[in-house]
Amino acid sequence: MTTSRFSAVSRRAVLQGLSATAVLGLVGCSNSDADAGAIASGGAAGSSSPVAAPTASAAPGQFAIAFTFTVDTSATGNPGGEGRPNKGGGGPGGMTRNPYIAVWVEDASGALVRTISLWHLQAGQDRWLSELHRWYAASNGVDTTSGATRAPGTYDLTWDLSGSDGTAVPDGTYTLCVEASREHGPYSLVTGAVKIDGKALTQKLDGNGELSAVAISFQPA
Repeated sequence: MTTSRFSAVSRRAVLQGLSATAVLGLVGCSNSDADAGAIASGGAAGSSSPVAAPTASAAPGQFAIAFTFTVDTSATGNPGGEGRPNKGGGGPGGMTRNPYIAVWVEDASGALVRTISLWHLQAGQDRWLSELHRWYAASNGVDTTSGATRAPGTYDLTWDLSGSDGTAVPDGTYTLCVEASREHGPYSLVTGAVKIDGKALTQKLDGNGELSAVAISFQPA
């Protein structure tokens, strides 16, 4: 199997101790690359049952992000290539693929501060990373935090308030971004201004598309 340049970068970063903050408390199923695709729309992942709101809690000194991804079974896409996350026919009763999801932080100028998490296919499907339009533009497609796609569900992540170089970010206002794209489904992007000043914080962001219940919290050490 050919190793993608993104996966190779990720492995090098881990060896050099530059990996992003670990994902904590993942809720719901996680799929391997081998079965990263087939989830039947209208099944458990695509049901209309309410999803419990994330708690977005973290250890003191950590910035917690929580969000929910729920399949919209009414969504349809445009014809496209196999494996392309935001293309292909869709709709009720069709088959869907796990979403590509990126979570990252930008500074006031829109420059990338840190990619907190990036989930995409690892087996030669990196050509579709550009479907995560905003993350790709901010990062130039370079990632040191990639992992396999995961099934729809509620997830919790943490950020240690460091930039890509590992140093602590200065106090200020930043933009948290959560972006999702999948085949047979819509493109979704949630952004929100977040003030970092060492004080306790609890904040919720409006959902968009298949992303909802985006919550942020920070508890000083």
